[in-house]
Amino acid sequence: MGKLALLIGVSEYESGLPALPKAVRDVEKLAQILQNPEIGGFDKVEVLKDPDRQTMADRMYEFFASAKKDDLVLLFFSGHGVISEFGNFHLTSRSTRKQQDQLIPTTAISAAEIQGWMGSSRSRRQLIILDCCFAGAFAKGMTAKGEEKIDLRSQLGGEGRTILTAATSTQYAFEQEGLELSIYSHYLVEGLEKGAADLDNDGQISVEELHEYVFKKVKEAAPAMTPEIYNLARDTEPILIARSPKDKPVLKYRKAVEARCDQGRFSIPARKLLDRMRSELQIASDIAEAIEAEVLQPWRERERKLQDYRETLEEATKAENPLSDRTLKDLQDYQQYLGLRDEDVQAIHAELLPAITLAEPLVISEPVKSEPVSSKSAPPDDLASEKEIDYTKLRDLLGTGDWKAADRETYLVMLQAVGRKEGDYLRPDALKNFPCQDLKTIDSLWVKYSNGHFGFSVQKKIWQECGSPTDAGEKWDRFCVKVGWQNQQATKYVSYDKLKFDLQKSPAGELPAQWCSVVGGGGRNLFSRAETCRL
Repeated sequence: MGKLALLIGVSEYESGLPALPKAVRDVEKLAQILQNPEIGGFDKVEVLKDPDRQTMADRMYEFFASAKKDDLVLLFFSGHGVISEFGNFHLTSRSTRKQQDQLIPTTAISAAEIQGWMGSSRSRRQLIILDCCFAGAFAKGMTAKGEEKIDLRSQLGGEGRTILTAATSTQYAFEQEGLELSIYSHYLVEGLEKGAADLDNDGQISVEELHEYVFKKVKEAAPAMTPEIYNLARDTEPILIARSPKDKPVLKYRKAVEARCDQGRFSIPARKLLDRMRSELQIASDIAEAIEAEVLQPWRERERKLQDYRETLEEATKAENPLSDRTLKDLQDYQQYLGLRDEDVQAIHAELLPAITLAEPLVISEPVKSEPVSSKSAPPDDLASEKEIDYTKLRDLLGTGDWKAADRETYLVMLQAVGRKEGDYLRPDALKNFPCQDLKTIDSLWVKYSNGHFGFSVQKKIWQECGSPTDAGEKWDRFCVKVGWQNQQATKYVSYDKLKFDLQKSPAGELPAQWCSVVGGGGRNLFSRAETCRL
């Protein structure tokens, strides 16, 4: 059983695409980690830097064709991801070109080609990591990789295959000022090299642990960027990608720092405890300070972006009062470039834009709100919770018909119910044991205030009608089409912001939706749980 890796980085382009200086550095650094016998221990690591289209295609084909059944094969790509005018995803090469702003498909490598090579490979353990995305934008301090939107699950999915992506199809993958590597690759390398991604301290780093670590760190630095995992392997055996020095004092100290860091700060007791640990573990002050700086770095980066946004808004309000619609739109675009969510900048808006109603984040076009269900004569809502969660805000949002905000609140309370915090993600396994009382409370609120149009129980019924699918495939696609999460042709997922959020226009079961868009394919575990809990 071998461990093989093909790492491709494209920084320089001959025509039509901007350079990505950090892409080649990404693969160089990752190669060092994978080749290190104490960390990755890979038997063979091949690196392609700025290959032309033919070279890149030849090496990818040979890579998958030569693999044996029990080999673990890892394909990593850092560069531009683009789509053709027909919606097909491509990885770019140095020789990729555009004509009249449209991709010339023969100069890039399509997902269909890659899927064919992977499908014909004897290897049953395939890991694909894509540090690219599908919405192009450029602003100070960052370069976006890719453009438009794509459904990776349908275009690269398959048996025995796990896919990690730097961002969802509608988001930006940034190269950030101050980092040697791109944001995603930086934390990927950090988690492996430092052993920080060994979350259960067993001395091994699984692919899911690596994703969870990178997800957390990326969300701290760029909250609007959401790395994703698509685990399409049929077996349940975790893929182990690296070893960690679990008994080394520096790793123990790093884990303690990570555990006690609260929004980029340490409480006084935490600071005292860390100082004592530093002494007991005999870690030099300069090394301990370097570890703390690394742990705190994403939070400091986030604070820098928020300060940048604040200063920009202050300048705008001094030059223009009130702000025009054009300026507000530009402000939103700049917020997206910084990787900040609406909720991240809401406090700044509340302080600097007092004239704007701030019951919800600043938006240019308010979503149409459906008429809420009258509850004057209805009995009080049962807000029971096994986890002592307060469902008052969710009830109130649903009561006013603010479906989109209620969907966001649903995701947040679901995180609480499985013991996770905002900024984390829902693990598929956690949904299998989701507390029944909380599932029933959330569902009953959605069903009541939508007159039976939305809710988990509504989704569960549709899921059952589609054959209760447990794997990605035709039956799951059929369910997604029925609830409006995929287009009618079942060829791509609908962008979250393109959902209707309207009782009159939304198909039955469209909401709640955000929880499933974040957890990915494991979302179907919740419908199985809904059966167990008798929703």
